[in-house]
Amino acid sequence: MTLPDDRDVRFGDDAILDTWQLVSKLDGKRAVLICGQHAFDASGANRCLDELTKVAEVRRWSEFHPNTDAADLIHGLRVVEEFKPDLVLGVGGGSAMDMAKLLCAYQGITDAEQLHAAIRTGAAITERRLKLVLAPTTSGSGSEATHFAVVYIGNDKYSIAGPAMLPDTVILDPKLTLTASPYQRATSGIDALAQATESLWASGASDASRGFARAAIDLLVPALPEFVNNPSSEVAGRMAQGSHLAGRAIDVSKTTAAHALSYGFTKSYGVSHGHAVALTLGAFIEAHAKATPDNLQPSVDPATHAEGMRTLLAAFGAADAADARARFDAIAEECGLPLKLAEHGITTREQVADLASRVNVERLGNNPVVFTKEQLTELVAAGLSG
Repeated sequence: MTLPDDRDVRFGDDAILDTWQLVSKLDGKRAVLICGQHAFDASGANRCLDELTKVAEVRRWSEFHPNTDAADLIHGLRVVEEFKPDLVLGVGGGSAMDMAKLLCAYQGITDAEQLHAAIRTGAAITERRLKLVLAPTTSGSGSEATHFAVVYIGNDKYSIAGPAMLPDTVILDPKLTLTASPYQRATSGIDALAQATESLWASGASDASRGFARAAIDLLVPALPEFVNNPSSEVAGRMAQGSHLAGRAIDVSKTTAAHALSYGFTKSYGVSHGHAVALTLGAFIEAHAKATPDNLQPSVDPATHAEGMRTLLAAFGAADAADARARFDAIAEECGLPLKLAEHGITTREQVADLASRVNVERLGNNPVVFTKEQLTELVAAGLSG
């Protein structure tokens, strides 16, 4: 499997060592490095600094939390204002890369109230002054491939989007993903698989995004359990390609109900993002594969939806809807991701109803199958006895 060549993506073991060349090509002289406090060193990404610091002055900034927050973002924007870089280098998981994109999007804003107002308007990000290079250290978020980023103001989540959020260059180095813990590899990898799965049924999907999604699933399904339990350079390479292709798919299609529900699991019960998506994705797979034309949004073509579900079942090697759900759930369990709600502190229907009530309506509208809040509650509550 080869990556699409319409974007500048540098793929391969030790690709991170070429960072200095890529920065030089972009005429970067002052680079602000956005990275996790520990993952940058632990992953081996810090090996890029020896040569990079010979061609550019580098300011490292890591003072942000895992879920990108406006309170952290304003501090980063003040660092950018003080350092005056010409390039942003984001190295890490989804939070680090989202933060790098957001710093480019809101460069020049150093007042918190002004920043909050800009975020709340949701205006498309159509231009940026800084060059942007992204290098994921996990195989999962796909942030390096998407034109959007997530940011919270308190408990309110906002998705910021626009063509200027796409990086100039992506560095995909599979070696960087091998040092993560098995749980980190599992939760990030299952998120990539979820993105590809949702892209096959999303109302916003296109023929191109469905192609990316199917290619991603073909790579991820056989590779993910091995990547978690017995990782090798070869399987890490397949995961890196698969997660990037899933990101390319979701960049077009956007996520759907499983992702919309996941944020409540994370915010209220501390379930890691990919794991939170996995808690309901199996049920959504079955519901989408069983859906009749009467269950679909008016804008959805029943034939297109049916074809997408046939593709999904074939990708999982499943005979029918229930088998597809079982196969996904088996992958999650093999990766050490328990799916019983009680194991995450969710034991009552009232808790489930609260989660359903907080669903992002925009993402629910991208779901081809119509779900009311009551129907979402029923779907999730079925897992209380599972």
